Amino acid sequence: MPSLVEGGFLMSRLVSYAGVLLVAGLSSSCFAVTDLDRFKTQEQSAGNFSDLRLTVRGMTSHTKELFEYRVVDNANVIQSRGFVQPLGGVEATLFVRGAVPKQNGPFHLDFYADHDDSLGYDQRQGQGDHSWRLPLDDKVQNDQGTFVVLFDHNTSFSYLNDPSPPREIGKSCVVRLKNMQAFQGKRVEARVADASSKRVVALFRVPVADKPDFDLTIPGMVEPGVTYAVEIYTDDGKASPGTVKAFRFDAESAETGLDATFNAGGPVTQVDDAVSP
Repeated sequence: MPSLVEGGFLMSRLVSYAGVLLVAGLSSSCFAVTDLDRFKTQEQSAGNFSDLRLTVRGMTSHTKELFEYRVVDNANVIQSRGFVQPLGGVEATLFVRGAVPKQNGPFHLDFYADHDDSLGYDQRQGQGDHSWRLPLDDKVQNDQGTFVVLFDHNTSFSYLNDPSPPREIGKSCVVRLKNMQAFQGKRVEARVADASSKRVVALFRVPVADKPDFDLTIPGMVEPGVTYAVEIYTDDGKASPGTVKAFRFDAESAETGLDATFNAGGPVTQVDDAVSP
């Protein structure tokens, strides 16, 4: 089975971790290394967006499978999406800053495990992937306004293309990671956020990076001519802040989408403002 972190699958679904240089038509700013989220309390997203914290548990039969989440509005448009390839454990938590807009509700959260290894969500009702749909309403919002979803695995599946497949809002984002030798064996996560609002529209996590160079793709989530903040996080799972690193740079999308390269072998500047997943 081809890996999602290897080039060219799922409608160019690559978001790649690769160096300090941006490619083809992207603007760059200073690269920054941040501390990964689990060691700090994230300030809540201000303005028109709310954060999402999704925890899935008991995913024993899905640890080696692709996992995707989607935040979908009442017009059936995907507002934020992310992938974990593979899920990597029976429990996983994702923190997505600004994932849920405060307009065009109500929203729901769709997520699935790619149980038939097709590298995407199947459009066959009642077959293939294990998928679920949950409402994002005030019942799962905490006092700070974050949507906190705690899901325990079950077989009460939902058909995510009901009433029709959700619509993507834009083009693919591709982040290319290079010279990641120092981070092999560690968890790596890319987040793509609108640079002005800081809302994360696209996320991709690799639980264990096994190559020095690889690409990741997230389809349909970037608009042309917008400046995005690309954040790359690494974490070896040890219980101390010093084990977590993060890198950040700005990149402007083109008509064809966002294509950025991060070179871990280049110069970087450390900062300390990350948030825990």
